Amino acid sequence: MRHIDEHFEREGVEIHRGRNVIKVLEVEGLTLCVKHYGSLPLRRRLADRTYRTPKGKKAYVRPLQLRERGFESPEPVAYVAYHRSLTRDSAYFVCLLSNYTHSMAEACSLPQPERDELTRNFAEYAARLHEGGFLHRDFSSDNILYGKVNGKYHFSLIDTNSMRGGKRVGVEKGCKNLARLQGDDHFFGVLLDHYAACRKSDPEQCRKYFERAYRPA
Repeated sequence: MRHIDEHFEREGVEIHRGRNVIKVLEVEGLTLCVKHYGSLPLRRRLADRTYRTPKGKKAYVRPLQLRERGFESPEPVAYVAYHRSLTRDSAYFVCLLSNYTHSMAEACSLPQPERDELTRNFAEYAARLHEGGFLHRDFSSDNILYGKVNGKYHFSLIDTNSMRGGKRVGVEKGCKNLARLQGDDHFFGVLLDHYAACRKSDPEQCRKYFERAYRPA
């Protein structure tokens, strides 16, 4: 961890490149997922050094909060920041690579019976998450991994630095949060009906909340 910048530069398999870069590294029998945060404007760098919590630090803390409450998220290992100068900041977030290889983005490609089972299980999960006070502000299908363990679906959240934790999330905010997902009319129909049932709410009202926020890709 003390030299993560050097290891990241010369080792690992790149799995994402955008403003941030993500690599998978094998270290002493552990498979690590390492995210290198891209350079920020000077004003943001100054804010992170003074009164803002850096994204990488949030990425480390949020999974711990989720895991403490019984929700799955890849186990965080480290947040490493180098402050060499105002123009040469660099930050890394390190976690264990999740064993779940599917994301909710794949849901609509499944056979309908399997898709509906997955969707109902996910609706129950989302309801528990919101009841537990967690609101993932980037609740996209790509940021929700899933796997089937002993015949039961399990879900794991990634990219949680923008997540908020605190008081119970109301049904209106919860339905609007679901509007960040991708899917077809059938998927959202099953999802909203089951989510409403889990939250003991009116499904028609849930649909109205959802429709106000939904912006198809």
